[in-house]
Amino acid sequence: MRAHEIEELKKLPLFSDMNPENMECLLDAALLQKFPAGVVLIHEGTEADFLHVLIDGLAENYTEQDGGECGISLINPISTFIPAAIVSNQPYLSSARTLTESRVLLIPAARVRELSDRDVGFARAIVSELALAYRGSVKKLKGYMARSSIERLANWILAEAQKNSPQTNIVIPFDRSTLASHIGTTRENLSRNLAYLTEHGVRIRGREIVIDDKEQLTLFARPQRLIDDPTS
Repeated sequence: MRAHEIEELKKLPLFSDMNPENMECLLDAALLQKFPAGVVLIHEGTEADFLHVLIDGLAENYTEQDGGECGISLINPISTFIPAAIVSNQPYLSSARTLTESRVLLIPAARVRELSDRDVGFARAIVSELALAYRGSVKKLKGYMARSSIERLANWILAEAQKNSPQTNIVIPFDRSTLASHIGTTRENLSRNLAYLTEHGVRIRGREIVIDDKEQLTLFARPQRLIDDPTS
């Protein structure tokens, strides 16, 4: 890695409380790589060899079942990929791939376990990553159990709009099949749901979703803090 890249990485929350010598040891074994969209970085069922950290871009965790794919989670920077497999030294339970051009830091799994054993600050950061992943999984499960696919779509639109605040228009950053997979529906049903939401304050222009009446959309979606608030 170049010197400026190492300095950039040292500022990440994952490493901010590490002993400087331990951080040097960790980054000395790491690789920072750029990947185009559509590259599979992790294959479900294989041994966990690297801790992947998404520095910028967009990625997804997914599983292949009965010839089809199901989206598990979308990964935004700066986040780790499936850290539980690294900590437990067990096979990956899902696959992961890039959805856009992405920069990914790859840290050998053995080095992660070694340094988390001897560096309390790094161990705390890993525990925090595990907690965030767990809470994200529970929130998504609650959404599946309590909501219809159109309600999940409406809340996804609101969440994306919040990221772009104060701009309310959003652009779906991937194809509709991927979006359908991550809200637990089919592409055909997604198209019907998008059309239905035009009665609740939105307009659809290809991959762009224009929110004309955010209050009306919010009344339909009924977001909940313990499902939709990323800080909860």
